Amino acid sequence: MFYIHGGAFIIGSSNEYHYNGEVLASKGDVIVVTFNYRLNGFGFLYTGTDAGPGNAGLWDQVLALKWVNDNIQNFGGDPKQITVFGESAGSITTSAMILSPITRNLFKNAIMMSGSALGDTVG
Repeated sequence: MFYIHGGAFIIGSSNEYHYNGEVLASKGDVIVVTFNYRLNGFGFLYTGTDAGPGNAGLWDQVLALKWVNDNIQNFGGDPKQITVFGESAGSITTSAMILSPITRNLFKNAIMMSGSALGDTVG
């Protein structure tokens, strides 16, 4: 399970205690992967120039998903069984990954909890 944390694209971190996947992993046959991505201005500032093309936080998420896809078998996982799970802002980007050709073959399932790229709310 590839977990994308929420926080309105402004705050949050994968090492917060409530994002710890240890309990879930101990209850079932699942590997939980969490990661950090750039937030706030560092992750989502858009200047309209090449110096600030925007959405660096989204590209961080795509790169992390590609890394998991390439390496999960080294941890006993199956790259053909990856589930992307996002909460709040993470759910918004999960829905964007469902729609994007860039991530098309990088995961099998998706769980969106409290947010969609097609909605009018942010994180």
